[in-house]
Amino acid sequence: MMSMTPILLRVFSENDLDRISALAATNFRNLGEKYERYRSKVISVLRNEYQPSEAYRDTELREIAAVADVVGHDSRAVMKRLKKACSGCGWCCSQTKRIVVREEDADRISHKLKQKRQELFTQEGKEWVIKKVHPCLWWNPRNGRCSIYYDRPHTCRSWPLGINDNDLNTVIPQSECNYAVVALAHKTVILLQALDTGTNPTAGI
Repeated sequence: MMSMTPILLRVFSENDLDRISALAATNFRNLGEKYERYRSKVISVLRNEYQPSEAYRDTELREIAAVADVVGHDSRAVMKRLKKACSGCGWCCSQTKRIVVREEDADRISHKLKQKRQELFTQEGKEWVIKKVHPCLWWNPRNGRCSIYYDRPHTCRSWPLGINDNDLNTVIPQSECNYAVVALAHKTVILLQALDTGTNPTAGI
């Protein structure tokens, strides 16, 4: 059970909190230090931009952020509202080691570029991936732009939103991506406000 349990019980039942704790623990197991760096960046944003966060210690904010990551609503609509958080750094284009695309994207892009699909994409099981990544073959390092921006895959259009094992939208926990960091900070603020008022933590997301 989490050390913040008494505070979290203001808005969650014990059964719900047990399930939330289990899901949060999965993130820690799967991501380890990467997840710690991600939450550290989120706390930095909260300290700089959300004054009520001063009422909590860093350890408490880490725990609350982990809960917000599990219960917070991730959607294209939410990400669209936060799109100014994207710094245009190109990390997602240059550092991602595996980029999964929809088959229809592979077909559409290949047709647009007048190249065979197998020249640009490869099939791994049921998934199609871009052949040349890290950096992506369409990323221009000189100007940080995508050479097929208006024809880019759905994966790139929705970044940092991904799909989890339950086929639900989820923000990819990447500390180097300011967009992803701000997205979790946004969810954490909503949970902090819910804890202060005792209201539904998913309301207004």
